[in-house]
Amino acid sequence: MGLVDCMYLILYHPAIVTYISPELYIDRHDIWLQTLARYKALISPAPDFAYGLCLARIKDAEMDGLDLSHWRFALNGAEPIDVGVLERFTARFARWGFRAEAFTPVYGLAEAGLAVTFSDPWAPPRVTEFDREGLAERGEAALGKGRRLPALGRPLPDIGVEIRDAEDRPLPEDRVGRIVIRGPSVTPGYYDDSGLTAQTIRHGWLDTGDLGFFHERELYISGRAKDLIILRGRNYAPQEIEELLAGLRGLRTGCAVAVGHVVDGLGEQLFVLAEKDIRVDMPEADLAAEIRARILSGMGLAPHRVEVLAPGTLPRTSSGKLRRRDALGLYLSGRLVPPKKMGLLQVAKGLGRSQIAWARFRLRKKPPLSRP
Repeated sequence: MGLVDCMYLILYHPAIVTYISPELYIDRHDIWLQTLARYKALISPAPDFAYGLCLARIKDAEMDGLDLSHWRFALNGAEPIDVGVLERFTARFARWGFRAEAFTPVYGLAEAGLAVTFSDPWAPPRVTEFDREGLAERGEAALGKGRRLPALGRPLPDIGVEIRDAEDRPLPEDRVGRIVIRGPSVTPGYYDDSGLTAQTIRHGWLDTGDLGFFHERELYISGRAKDLIILRGRNYAPQEIEELLAGLRGLRTGCAVAVGHVVDGLGEQLFVLAEKDIRVDMPEADLAAEIRARILSGMGLAPHRVEVLAPGTLPRTSSGKLRRRDALGLYLSGRLVPPKKMGLLQVAKGLGRSQIAWARFRLRKKPPLSRP
């Protein structure tokens, strides 16, 4: 998102682009909004968890004198979008000029060169509530109670998006299926992996692995096909279970995964792995009990096991997405442990190596040839 939405953009529309190192952002969560206000930035994309961190970590006093009214496109993508985060972020930071219509939920993936659909950048995010059982049991997106999902907009020009069933047949609007895409920016295959290419790309259409549907011509994501949990013959998207835990006291924002695992004699069972918020003085047993209660009251499911973990334990992709299956595998093998803490000296050494590498790169660059 940072490369295509920001760096490549200024090749077409010259402007100032500002990057913040991950180390600095981790140390100072307020620096993102501080920088936005300082440069009167127009565009800044981020995954959903970054907006959640602002809510959890930034104090009102750190926002004194800041103006976010110039922030016109707050793109939100790269991972499932929490409707509650959208609403709470808008409500809280409106005091400093942030506008609801700045939030722009989007859908994209690396295989498409990033963007696939964009929501209306001139209107507040559209949120629709669908019947939970209709989505899970019948694959129908009917209005009702249960799951509030953000619309991700319509396909970009020249990008084809279809919803397909298990037999690869196109589905009509309001029917849940696999999302497939094609277009000039979509990859023709995976490097040196003909097997994965044949499995994923069929007749020019790329299977994203995501489950979703169109409702009133806009795309909604309901889950990932490979992450589906099957309990007593019913399909559950892990996202709908994880959504029930949003805002739970003692739980790190966006740091819980729901996974299914076959237990001998019991069939597939629900496992929940969740990171605790160390800033909240709450016994792990109490947090586990709260997680069980939320899931039981929200969906009528009783988790077979709830494991409370130290912060930073759950594995993520390079873009920050939680790796559910990897987390379960590590947990079952006893290797799901928190990362080693880095001291100030280690951080300083890492930053130093980065600066030295950059300096060597600059020194290797040859000066442009001068005209005679």
